[in-house]
Formats: sequence, C-alpha cells, structure tokens
Amino acid sequence: MRKAKIAQLFLLFTGLPSAAEWDDLIDAAMSKVHGMLRADADPADIRLCYLAAAAANLQYRQIVSARAAAAPTYAGDTGARRDNSSQCSLAERLFLDYKAAAAPLLCDDAFIFQTIPEAGRCT
Repeated sequence: MRKAKIAQLFLLFTGLPSAAEWDDLIDAAMSKVHGMLRADADPADIRLCYLAAAAANLQYRQIVSARAAAAPTYAGDTGARRDNSSQCSLAERLFLDYKAAAAPLLCDDAFIFQTIPEAGRCT
C-alpha cells in the first residue's frame, strides 16, 4: 500500500483540501487493512489503497458526525436534530464495496459449522 495514493483517494472521498490534519487517521486505516491481509496477499495491490482510503473516510465521517451532533447551534440548542447518518451510511457502503472488491486479498474470519454429524450416522 502506498500512503500517498491512499491520501489522494481519502481527499477524493472526503472533499477536503488537505489530508495533513488526518495523517494519523490514514495511518490507522492502513494498519487496519494490513491486519486484514492474507499471508499470501500482494500488499502492493491497488485495491488495498482504495480499501484503506474508504476505511479512513468512514472513520472521518463518524468523527465529523459526532462533532456536529454535539455542536451548539446559533439559537443555543444542540444539533441533536441534525441527521448526519446518511453520510456515515454512504461511507460505510463505500467501505463494504471496496472490501468486497479486495476480498481475495483478505482473511475470511467467517466460520460456520453447517452440520455436525451424529456418531455412527453418515450425512
């Protein structure tokens, strides 16, 4: 994964002019994606850059949404009535779409027993 590419994509997703203030967030997203990789995955695959940028964007949207909900308005009321969940849900869908695109490179932690055969019984 290339941090410069991830920062560029993060700016594209967020619409921010600069990613400098969110550098730690981008590093955390890169670490998150690195922890999701399969042992035999190519860490230079471009899909991982998009996934890391989408993860950083989701975290950014959650932070901004939490700040906006607690920020007082001009009338002195809190912004609890403002709904920022749509931006968070769109960012989450973007993350899940890029996660699906990068699925061949990621560990699959889902494990389900479909059936447990009884002793002496063939299934």
